[in-house]
This record gives sequence, C-alpha cells and structure tokens, in this order.
Amino acid sequence: MGIQVVEVRSVSTVLPAKPTPPTDRYFLSNLDQVFSGQWYMNTVYYFPPPEISDPQKLVDSLKESLSKTLVHYPVLSGRIKTGEDGRLEVDFNDEGVPFKEAHVRARFDDWEDIKDCPFELELNTEGTTISDYSISPLLRIQINIFRCGGIAVGFSWAHAIADGWAATEFVKAWSEVHQTIPISKPPHFVSTLLEARNPPQVTHSTKDYLSTEKLVDSASVNNQIPEGTPSYQTIVFRLSTHQVDDLIDEVQGGPWKYGTVTAFEAVAAFTWKVMTEARDLPDSMITKYVYPISCRQRWEPQLPDGYFGNAAHMSCLPLKAGDIKKNHISYTAKVIHDDIAQTDTKYLKSAMDWMQIELGKGRDIGFNCDYYSGADVQSTSFIHFPIYETDFGWGKPLYYSFPIQDLFGDGLALVLPAPESGRSRCVPISMQQEHMKRLFENELFLKFQPNLKNYEYCTKRFTLPA
Repeated sequence: MGIQVVEVRSVSTVLPAKPTPPTDRYFLSNLDQVFSGQWYMNTVYYFPPPEISDPQKLVDSLKESLSKTLVHYPVLSGRIKTGEDGRLEVDFNDEGVPFKEAHVRARFDDWEDIKDCPFELELNTEGTTISDYSISPLLRIQINIFRCGGIAVGFSWAHAIADGWAATEFVKAWSEVHQTIPISKPPHFVSTLLEARNPPQVTHSTKDYLSTEKLVDSASVNNQIPEGTPSYQTIVFRLSTHQVDDLIDEVQGGPWKYGTVTAFEAVAAFTWKVMTEARDLPDSMITKYVYPISCRQRWEPQLPDGYFGNAAHMSCLPLKAGDIKKNHISYTAKVIHDDIAQTDTKYLKSAMDWMQIELGKGRDIGFNCDYYSGADVQSTSFIHFPIYETDFGWGKPLYYSFPIQDLFGDGLALVLPAPESGRSRCVPISMQQEHMKRLFENELFLKFQPNLKNYEYCTKRFTLPA
C-alpha cells in the first residue's frame, strides 16, 4: 500500500498484580500436548469508539485491568518447559505478557464491510510460529487505535495452553475485571481431569491421530510447512439466519434422512461439499473433514464450567471425494452427524489412552490429516463462544475475526458467529486461487450465496484513502 498503516508506538510487559505463589507443576494434558506444535491463534475484536478522549488513558487502564486478570490466570504469565519425565508443563515464573500499543492510519468505514480490512495480520504481534516454548509468551496483546476512535484488540494465544473456548472466556473475564465486576465464570486449572487411565485402555481404533518419531527442533508433526507451498486466497462470506434455515431445510429434504439437523451439520456439510467440488478432486481421492468435538460435556465426570485447557477432540473424518460430489448434501451431513454421535466418553478416553502410550514411547503425536495436500478441510466452529458478550465498558464488539495465513494450510474453513447474532454466520474459506475461482461458479454455493459479489471483487486488494 506504500504507507505504514499500523504503527507500533509502545511495547511493554504486563505482570500479574500480585506475584504468583510457588506451586506444584501444572502439567499439560494429552490434548494440550497434541496442540503443542501449533502456532499462536491470532484473533481480533473490533470495538466501537469509547467515550474517553485520551487514548493513552484508555491503554493504561487496559494494562492495569489485564494485570489484575492475570492474578486469576497465572498460567498465562508463565512459560512452558519440558519436565523431568519429558512432558510439557508450565513454569509459573511470572515472565509476563507482551503488550503493544499501535495507531492505525485508517477508519472502520474505509471499507464497505469491516470484515474486508486488508491488514488484519498487522493488528497482532508479528511472528506466528513457536520455535522455543521456554522463551515464548503464552499470550500477547496488541491494542490498535484507529483514526475513527475505534479499537481493535489483537490477541495471540498459544494453542498448547488452552483451546479457543478458554481463550474467549479469558477475554470476557478481562473485560469484566476492567469494569470492576466479578468474573462470571472463574477459570478452573485442573488438567488432571483429562488424565489417561492407568493402565491405558485402547478400546477403539484411532482414525484421528498419528504418531511419528520425535522431530528435531519441532514440537509437532503438524508444524512442518513443505517447501514450495502455494499462496492461498481467502474470502469471508456471510450466511444470514434465513440462509442457514434454508440450508437446514435442504438437508432435511434430502434422501439421507436422520433426526434433527443442526445448523453446524448443515453449514459443515455445505462447506465440505462445495470445496470438494471446487477443487475437482478425483472420485477415488480421500478428503478429510477435520473439526473439533468438545469434551466439555462428553467427558465423564463432566468437566467443570470454566475448565482451562484444550478440551476439544479433533475428529479427522474421511470420505471419498466422489461420494461427496455425486450425493445430495444430506449424505455429507449425515456422515458428520454420525461421527459426532459416536464420539462418546468411551471413544474419547480410548483416544486419550492411545496418546499416553505413544507419548510414553517418546514419539510425537499430531492430527491424521494433511494441511497442505489440497484435499482436506480444516474447520473450527466458534458459534457458541461468548465472543459478543465481551464488553470492556464502551460497547460489545462490532466484529470478530480470525486472520488466516498461508501457514494454516490449504482448505481452512471456519464458522464464526456474526455480530447480528441468531443463526447468522461468518465463514472464512482459504484455498488455492484456481479452486477459489471455481467456487464462485459452483451451483450449490451460488444457490445459498445469491447476493455474494463476484470472485474479482471478493479477492481484490483494497486501497486505503491517503
């Protein structure tokens, strides 16, 4: 764009308001371990302009409330280390959270839709991969002040420490502390609740995870970006409540009938089918839909509200591309429905025990998929997260985004809640350019996105006013 749009004005480190007392080690569960090679999860909350006229006073108040919040979340100001048994654990060393203040030469209304902000990656701390946990912060914050007075809060969150649900609960807790009200859902640091059984009991075949020899200078088998990885294009399309209802009706009216069709099943089947068709995969090729299934209600005994950690089992659901392409969307929806239904406590505990055995062999564990093959779809649904309940005292978010980078691979398809609430969704999709072009020619895609502008418009570079 020829100009520096985001200018970092200050960098500091926020420590807990009270020193963290000495404590026994906080070990990472097997589900944490499998996420240990992932990158930072970068997200951005866009808030309306606050009434306060002095931006510096606002930034200082946010730092102060963050410091108080870290007293309740001491894990986040620590660092991960390798324990004597070779497992990852948290050192409560209070090394703190990096905190940046940045000013942006742009306004929220410089684009027709705030989701089209072209420099979202700059609204978070640079550097997304984690090469050395012992020196890497587990949380990074960047406060971005726009010319219109709007505030974009960038969060970088190490996935090894907790999942997206816990991350959004932390942000909400911070906003409550900022307003000097009690934290509505205090965190529970009890990773031992997700311990494997002793001895392990593997009762189900493991289709979702794989193990390999431990890699040098890498924490995970899924943290290896192949050479020659192509660039991908990302679009964000919206599904209104009416469009989601129409999708549900389409599934329910199809030949592959089953019980109640959920909004997730309908949207997931839709994205998997249209992406498979746009990629024109050979009929015999296996494509996998990779998505999290929460353990928070499925685990027995049930995990407490506020459980802090990774509590999501990643299902890697395989299908032949031909079966997806030739069958009605209800076929794909039913396969997803059946996969969710069979993922019960016994299945989850068997997977956890399998991880325990493989970790005990000194091996790496990761997801049984290929982020860069151009065949799989990696999806995460945020629709039930308390994103739009977050309020620092000057209004709830106008928009929430998950900036997508090439290193996330080919075929990312997220399902985010839209600001207008209800069943409405924002769905970012990332694929290779030639596949993205074909998506805009796909009959099923256009049926449920009749008002979406053409490929050239959705992928053009936006130019900021001088």
